[in-house]
Amino acid sequence: MIRAPLADLLTGSRLILGVVAADALISDRLLLFSVVLTGAWATDVFDGRLARTADRPTRFKDYDMVADTWVGACVMAGLGLSGRAPLWLATLGIVVLGAIYLRTRNPAVSQVLQGIAYGAALWLIFTSHDTSLAIPLGTLAVLLLLEYEKFFGKVLPMFFNGVAAFVRGEHYEGPTDDSPVNIETET
Repeated sequence: MIRAPLADLLTGSRLILGVVAADALISDRLLLFSVVLTGAWATDVFDGRLARTADRPTRFKDYDMVADTWVGACVMAGLGLSGRAPLWLATLGIVVLGAIYLRTRNPAVSQVLQGIAYGAALWLIFTSHDTSLAIPLGTLAVLLLLEYEKFFGKVLPMFFNGVAAFVRGEHYEGPTDDSPVNIETET
């Protein structure tokens, strides 16, 4: 079966997509940025779906969140290097949140970095009155419909458990499989 190698290819492609997204922001190509960003989000959804149906574990399974963090950091870098965000602030966000994530592997830290980067990028597109805004927003809507149960059953609980563990000074890397997360018992 080719599902595991294809899942790995999709995960790895986000490393390239992150760089292209940053370059698109720096060179003021918002349409390209919108397309590349939605491509990165789509590869994140579909690499997981392929991996869950593969006949063997994927090689990049443990690096999926690292690839997600990379894309968020690249977007943040693109915002800073393009002058759309203060460069010092973007650099500080990447260094601090990136280092904390790489040290702890706490998914909540990665999700915060991504949330700041994607929120700022979507605000940029919205305030620029660029019609390419429909691309990432439409993609978000479709992906939320496709991954509704995973988002509310795993991603949000994983975020809140990660925040709670971070505040308590505990180690938390998130669930090791694709089963739902129980907020009350998982730590």
